[in-house]
Amino acid sequence: MNDSLYKQVYDKLREDIARHRFPVGERLPSAAELTAEHKVSSITLKRALDLLRDDGLIIRRPRIGTIVVSDIATSTPDTLVDRPLIGCVITSFDDTFGTQVVNGLLSATESAANLVLKRSLGDPGVENRIVLELIESGAQALILQPGSSEYVPPAVLELITRRFPVVILDRVFAGVPVSTVCSNNIAGSKMATEHLITLGHTHIGLVTTASRVSTAEDRRDGFLHAHATAHILHDDGNEFREVQSTTPNSDGLVEDDIANLMGFLSAHPDLTGFVTSEYNIAVMLKEAARRIGKRVPDDISIVCFDHPDSVYDPSYFRFTHVRQQQQEMGTKAVERILELFTDPGTVKKVSLTTELVLGQSTAAI
Repeated sequence: MNDSLYKQVYDKLREDIARHRFPVGERLPSAAELTAEHKVSSITLKRALDLLRDDGLIIRRPRIGTIVVSDIATSTPDTLVDRPLIGCVITSFDDTFGTQVVNGLLSATESAANLVLKRSLGDPGVENRIVLELIESGAQALILQPGSSEYVPPAVLELITRRFPVVILDRVFAGVPVSTVCSNNIAGSKMATEHLITLGHTHIGLVTTASRVSTAEDRRDGFLHAHATAHILHDDGNEFREVQSTTPNSDGLVEDDIANLMGFLSAHPDLTGFVTSEYNIAVMLKEAARRIGKRVPDDISIVCFDHPDSVYDPSYFRFTHVRQQQQEMGTKAVERILELFTDPGTVKKVSLTTELVLGQSTAAI
């Protein structure tokens, strides 16, 4: 970027405001009009507008535009000058997975940055639109939990190519040079499967979603790795990968998934252990087993990923599960973003360890 060029645009717009070409309370022309008038790129214009905002001359309002709020430069609040605005887009969150990630994001930005949190529900079109809106609103960095690992939203790809601070959360974009923070899902799934093997289970099923995200694929890889390490043959037919209802924005019904899992269990009576990629899948699998007369852990054992705390309910059924460092995931994402402000263009892959927590859902065969 030509620094003198954006400074020229800044000086001209500041003069236009001082001379009341753009009066206080009125909107500036659109970005398209300003780039055409000054014959500059949108990036150059954004840099100039950022300086005007830092001077306290303008503010940006989503879906309204850029408003002139003063014709005299003033000192801006510390929260605007010292704290960058970070936009964060996640698919969804609940007490099983996500709430603690959000806690980590909020804790890490309390004194270091301002955070705007949005939810896409896994819809790629919504995801792309939200990213554009965040950038238009002045976000200076992006933390994204994408709904797919196979599709990179165009707005995100553009940000990455111009070395805008971007961190991908809980997912991996294969072949895309971008920083990521996620769990070591391969090691976690391998640990879960090996736990069942040590209990004597040699016929183990895998139950996961239809969603094609890197976390699900990594958990399958860890599942297969454990079989190979223990010299246990695995039949792909022992996998059920069509759970629909747990995917954000899906119209799949819980009852349909339970019915399908009942069919899967009935068709594979030799399976005695199961690894599920999510807690809610484990709950549905347990209910499916109950409906066909099987008990957990007497007849089948289940290990899942993640688990709600429910610390105040001692009677709550607790699954043996793989615990992720969810809060640390959020904290590390913010730390990586702040590093990118001073060292743009660097790419780091942060892989967090997981822990196996024993519960009531596993027993020796």
